Amino acid sequence: MSDISADTGRAMAESASSRQFHKVMVAAGSTVVTVVLTLGKLVVGVLSGSLALIADALQGLIDVVVTLVTLAVVMVSGRPADPVWTFGRARAEALAALIEAAFLAIIAACILYLAGQKLLFGVSEVMVEPWYLAVVLGAVAVDWARGAYLSRVARQTDSIALEANASHFRTDALSSLMVLCGLLLAHQGWPVADTLATIAVAVLLGVTAWRLGRRGIDQLLDRADETESLAVLAVLQDEVAVRDVSVLRLHRQPNHYRAEAVLSVQVADLTALRCLHQRLEVRIRDTLPRAQATLSLLPEGGKSDALAPDF
Repeated sequence: MSDISADTGRAMAESASSRQFHKVMVAAGSTVVTVVLTLGKLVVGVLSGSLALIADALQGLIDVVVTLVTLAVVMVSGRPADPVWTFGRARAEALAALIEAAFLAIIAACILYLAGQKLLFGVSEVMVEPWYLAVVLGAVAVDWARGAYLSRVARQTDSIALEANASHFRTDALSSLMVLCGLLLAHQGWPVADTLATIAVAVLLGVTAWRLGRRGIDQLLDRADETESLAVLAVLQDEVAVRDVSVLRLHRQPNHYRAEAVLSVQVADLTALRCLHQRLEVRIRDTLPRAQATLSLLPEGGKSDALAPDF
């Protein structure tokens, strides 16, 4: 029995280590791509005189900082629990998402200010060369592909930091499309279109910052969906053997919940207790897909020492 448990423990440790290595490599690769794209946008923005493209590049500078923060947080969050960090460091990723949201909100406000100044005091001419458009189109393709890949890895590794990065880069792709439209319209004789594209980029950044910030706060504060928590409670109370639910907690994870419950139950023997435990776990997972359940079943009648199993 101990050999099987040891093999299982080693397999779980190796799986966790593999996921952690995957997250770190993805975050490091994303950082390199961000630096290259940001330099390209900044050069083209200065050469063309496009405020929208310069704003997009300025956002890219924030991207560099954010991806570096994400890389550092992902490296830390995979460390196991210890006597100080008894729950581990996974919530550091939620903190990284909040930092990213704050950076996005600040840069959105700065971009709006610059766009407003340009609308008030005049719009400068924008020069467009074919290779400028090629650079922007390339940035759109890379950011969209990177966002899709990061989102897939985030789901596989339950990383809210990588999911925040994925949302950010999808926003970057949409922002670059708006910049491209502004450049094309400015080239056709409507220079104000570049400024309007700048405002659209700022609004999109603000919306993304709000979404990321709300999600990070929800995880840090363990804010659960009321309908989901009541659904789990109904599942527990629906079992005839369950006499009372004294504790029910749902801990929010990036893509699932960790459910903890303390139940008073009435069962005949240890076998019935084990069957009830397994049945409740299955029903909770049916109610909340991918939920991880930690259940403490306390038999009534003063026989808790005799019946309490080591689950």
